[in-house]
Amino acid sequence: MTLGDVWLDFDPAALVATGLDVDDDLAFLALLALQRRGRLNLIGVSVTAGNAALRDTLANAKSLLRLAGVKLEPAAGASYRDMHVPWPWVRRLHNVRGDVASSPDAVDAIRSAVLARPPHSLTIVALGPLTNVAAALMDSDVAGRVGRVVSMGGALDGKRLDLNWLSDRAAARAVVASRVPLTVAPVELCAQAAVQPEDVDRLVERCCPGAAVCSLARAMRRQCAFSRRFVNKGLVARVSNAHTALKSDAFVPWDVVAVLAVAEPELFGEWREFDVAVPPCVSGEPCDGTVVVRNGSGVLAPTRLAPGGVVDALVDLVCDVPAVGPAPGIVGAPVLFGSVAVAVLVPLLLLRGVVSKFRSK
Repeated sequence: MTLGDVWLDFDPAALVATGLDVDDDLAFLALLALQRRGRLNLIGVSVTAGNAALRDTLANAKSLLRLAGVKLEPAAGASYRDMHVPWPWVRRLHNVRGDVASSPDAVDAIRSAVLARPPHSLTIVALGPLTNVAAALMDSDVAGRVGRVVSMGGALDGKRLDLNWLSDRAAARAVVASRVPLTVAPVELCAQAAVQPEDVDRLVERCCPGAAVCSLARAMRRQCAFSRRFVNKGLVARVSNAHTALKSDAFVPWDVVAVLAVAEPELFGEWREFDVAVPPCVSGEPCDGTVVVRNGSGVLAPTRLAPGGVVDALVDLVCDVPAVGPAPGIVGAPVLFGSVAVAVLVPLLLLRGVVSKFRSK
């Protein structure tokens, strides 16, 4: 399957100390590998806050592009200042440093890319909150010319939304209401995939030292341990067919699932169309953090994936992308600070939240 022109809007954070996840970085390398194989043409990149503040996701994106030898300049977009970051401990973590102001550059760049191409020829892959994409689609000329939006986000099981859609639920509502063809990789689908420490070992053995992904191996190992402590238990309780490895050290490759859903749909055993609505909140966003889902049309989503297929495809793809630029600064002080943030600061913030709840009773 050939995708043609692709625009990437993402929130990478594997190379910054405050980052929550490595999956955006991996998904970016997967897109580059698909481009090297002639499957798509990555024409532009924009950045949003999400897995970290915009000041950090933008710095991460620049480092990642230099590492992979990509000449594109990432366009800055929405910051935490214009979102409703849903998790209290994430807000506390990033309020320590604050965030820069949002920039119009991402929306302007997306709009220009869409209008410069034939109608319906550009796919927008959105791997973070949908703030930038929703703002671009407010232009009816742009909305009428986008080929498809692919979003990692949403929950079609009637339960609480993911970080991406919940961080800017109004933006998710706008994208759904735009009636642009929309493919989503929801929570309950992504939880069927898991990257385990042995997968990282396999990747390192096959790809390193020459591939760009080698600079992410340490972050991948950290993510396995972090997710076991703070993410996986809730996922396993929520998703009946969640990957069994999520009961131990492993992480969900959320954004990789979204990229492969549109690039390699044969990895997914079942597809369905849904009618999705994101009702406005009476008392302000993000309220209960759910959406209304009915059988119908408008939103296309895979509901099942082949066991092991996503991780095998990931390993196969990312080895294709060589490390061209300098290795990012993920050793020394940043790694030390990142380890402290994961092992000490995050638990303390969680404990503070629990204590606050009890005090308020």
